[in-house]
Amino acid sequence: MSVSVKTVVLTDMDFLMTEPAYKLFIFLCMIQQGTYGMLIHYNASASAVEGQNISLQCILGEEHNIKIIQLEWIKQQKGNEKNDQKIVVFHPGFPIKYFQSGPLLETLTSSKTRELQGSILTLHKVTVNDGGNYICEIISYPNGSIKRTTKLQVTEPPASVKMPYPYEFIKEGDEVKITCSASPPPVRYRLGRSKDKIFLLESSNGEFILPNVTRNDSDLYICLPEWNSLVQNQQGLNATMELTVNFLDGIECNTSSPLNVSAGEDVALFCIAKASQHLQYKWMRGDTTLSFSDTLSLNYVTSDQSGTYRLTAVFLDNQLQTDMEFTIHVLSKQSEASKSSAYIAVPIVLLLLVLIVLLYRRHQNQKKNGYATSPSEIHFSEEP
Repeated sequence: MSVSVKTVVLTDMDFLMTEPAYKLFIFLCMIQQGTYGMLIHYNASASAVEGQNISLQCILGEEHNIKIIQLEWIKQQKGNEKNDQKIVVFHPGFPIKYFQSGPLLETLTSSKTRELQGSILTLHKVTVNDGGNYICEIISYPNGSIKRTTKLQVTEPPASVKMPYPYEFIKEGDEVKITCSASPPPVRYRLGRSKDKIFLLESSNGEFILPNVTRNDSDLYICLPEWNSLVQNQQGLNATMELTVNFLDGIECNTSSPLNVSAGEDVALFCIAKASQHLQYKWMRGDTTLSFSDTLSLNYVTSDQSGTYRLTAVFLDNQLQTDMEFTIHVLSKQSEASKSSAYIAVPIVLLLLVLIVLLYRRHQNQKKNGYATSPSEIHFSEEP
């Protein structure tokens, strides 16, 4: 009598789901086939956050002398759906066959034997719907089908709010666009300021425009998304951004222009400009640079130093600049002597004019009172 024996090949999962009466028999069969103690590197469980990429591996240990004939990845359906969803199939000598767009299969070969060893399945930008059981099936010789299951859990990202700095440099008069983003998307965005409690803007997409900004718009801006959800970790979430509006006012000096000085004197001009950043100063006369500070010092000036001087104040990155011209008149000694003579002559002339006026008034008064005002009107007589 001949007895036919049917070889049964089951995976670990099948072993656990077998009825108790057959467990010992199946266990012995699996040992005989060599699949129970087979080392396969895979992820029993994996987790990812929405938007991330996740890689699932299924690699046969090199110590097993097994030839892989085919690789396959399947997603197990949930609930009442009976047919599992095939993802990709690979058979050596044929192109990779994808049944879904998005996943990417990478096959691995042994560095020693150059034989196919397994695969890695990468899922890009996963969503919550991508969660579930992923089955890796290896069709091999002589072991047949070997399956491993990875349970993938995909969760929503924690609520977050971001508000990047809008530009590298902002100056008075610019139009500034502030962008706020939040995850999950909120119903609306609100924008407030730390110092100005009255300021409040609303936006449905997180974009806010500040036209023609001034230095008074420099402040700590606060983005406050609003969700309909009452999830605890979403309440009070906000992002802040310190906005600086740069400015540069005109230059002011310790004396006005033009400046008259005498030859041989010392000249010290101190000028400053109010600005939002540290300034770099430069004094020039013509094409010659005289100083890189806010002060111009000239010792024992001569008439040759008369002329126009130019002061430039700039931000260190040359993004804002202001200029001023200052005129200096250096008076020579002769000019000083003429000036002194003029100072003496003017009072004398004024004094003479005053005397003439007084004498004229006196003459008029005498004339009114009947007195002779000229020698021809004066008569002399002798007593008999």
